[in-house]
Amino acid sequence: MESNIHFSINFVVAHKLEAKPLIRHFNLKAYTEKPYVIFKNENGIRLIISGMGASNASNAVRYISELRGNRFGYSEGWINVGIAGHRDLELGTCFLVNKISSKKTKEVYYPSLSIEAKNTEGLITVDRPEKLYADDEAYDMEAAGFFKAASMCSELELINTIKVISDNETSSIDNITEKLIEDLMLRTLSVIDPVVSELEKKLAILNRVLVLENNFLELVKSIHFTVSQRNQLKRLFQRFDAMGRKNELSRILNCNLVSADQLLLKLSDELKRQVQ
Repeated sequence: MESNIHFSINFVVAHKLEAKPLIRHFNLKAYTEKPYVIFKNENGIRLIISGMGASNASNAVRYISELRGNRFGYSEGWINVGIAGHRDLELGTCFLVNKISSKKTKEVYYPSLSIEAKNTEGLITVDRPEKLYADDEAYDMEAAGFFKAASMCSELELINTIKVISDNETSSIDNITEKLIEDLMLRTLSVIDPVVSELEKKLAILNRVLVLENNFLELVKSIHFTVSQRNQLKRLFQRFDAMGRKNELSRILNCNLVSADQLLLKLSDELKRQVQ
């Protein structure tokens, strides 16, 4: 019986070099290698390495979304993290993206920011590395594809893009090294952590009812309930949830009670006992 909400936050990162600091920070372990390298931890955080480009980012989102096997319809959080260029922002500047434009398709997206960020910037997704920085916005190669795909499988408030400046007019993209990428990505953690925390809070609210329904469906598969008993069970579930006593409910559900009558009596008695 699933007793706790399992948050599921998906990181989509273009390159392994960008992913390394996140893998260490969240203690992620590799669990697939083909067609994508995917990492995960026991707290429900996953990371997929998409490869460069908007199309690859879009395909990676679709793949990991279908991989989850989410038959109960739980909401999931999405975060795209990586390096970006800008005309004059200093190297190492981290920001949440407040607008994403695709230079190829001319589509524009407006993310709903999870937190009140100190730094936010617009971002233009291009097909090849940008060296001219014609507009006063940041440039990357994945965000538009990521955001469009993620918005098709999740609520907008659960989708975030976080970038760190790796090149500008005074330090071109040709100066980027593996060491620089790692150092820059370490800086993103100060932005990532509060975003993850806020996503967990939102997911807890959005998925609360679904967790109860999940427990309910699993229970009626293992124990025979009449229609009347099912309705009674659902009302008891709702009362425990409304009283903020989900942990007690989970404990009772894991007591291996073998009959519907036994379980309903135990739940009812527990509610009465606590009220008295």
